Amino acid sequence: MKNLIIILLLSISLTANAQEKKEKCVTVKVEKIENYRVKIIKTNTCKNTITISTMLEKEWVARKKKRKTRKRKS
Repeated sequence: MKNLIIILLLSISLTANAQEKKEKCVTVKVEKIENYRVKIIKTNTCKNTITISTMLEKEWVARKKKRKTRKRKS
């Protein structure tokens, strides 16, 4: 009986640890530069890095659309 209770408690604690959410490290800020260009600033708080890039607004919208469909599939 004791072994059964111990196994039950261990399984509950393991599933609780598995469901913990990880901290989001990357934040993305988008600024419009001109009518057709955007500036993307990615800040990674885990590694303390900042990446700045520019691209066409159409390309950025296409990337966001691909990400959205990838998230829906998984």
